[in-house]
Amino acid sequence: MVDKIVKYIHFLKSIDIFQFFYLNYFCKSVIRIDESKIIPYKNAVIDIASSSKIYLGEGDIEIGCDLLRRSKSETKVRMREQAIWISTGGCKISYGSTLEILQNAVLDCKYFTMNSNSTLIAAKRITLGQDVMIGRNVIIYDSDYHQIVNENGKIVNPSQPVTIDNHVWLATNVMVLKGVTIGAGSIIGANVIVNRSISENMILNVEYKLRQRENTGRWDRKKPSL
Repeated sequence: MVDKIVKYIHFLKSIDIFQFFYLNYFCKSVIRIDESKIIPYKNAVIDIASSSKIYLGEGDIEIGCDLLRRSKSETKVRMREQAIWISTGGCKISYGSTLEILQNAVLDCKYFTMNSNSTLIAAKRITLGQDVMIGRNVIIYDSDYHQIVNENGKIVNPSQPVTIDNHVWLATNVMVLKGVTIGAGSIIGANVIVNRSISENMILNVEYKLRQRENTGRWDRKKPSL
């Protein structure tokens, strides 16, 4: 009993209490289908338009977790007008990261983790499967962010959905661009720009000159033995 009380006190000290109670009990944009919660840690900056919606179930959304002691690093989440976030399984978004869902866009995700200083911006639709691991400094875009218009006034670079399937690992400094599908079980190595779709169970790495090769093993979240 004492241990539970101590853990709860520690938990309260680590979060933004005002945002916690507002988001989970008063914010009309958050629709919880079970007891799952949004957990905003210290220095989490959350801006949700009144017309946007978060559908939350089967796991907590943790925003700004793993913050270093005495760090002031902000974790930013912004949802524009009519934006939709469907979270089935929860997620952990580490300190310093940015997640933004633009007007009328959709983020549909199962459980994922997002390491420090990564950025995900949905302008149309981004889908994340179960157990997606996003490394440090990763960027995921489904648009070019700004329009390019031809001489007839037609937009020549429209947004295109991005799908990252189950159990995909995006390593440090990966950039995923619009229109890409990454198949289940695949690994995208450090510093790779993904501008074309990748099949299931593949490894894409700079050392292989951006050529795919079959992933005959399996990756997991355990750290390698020293």
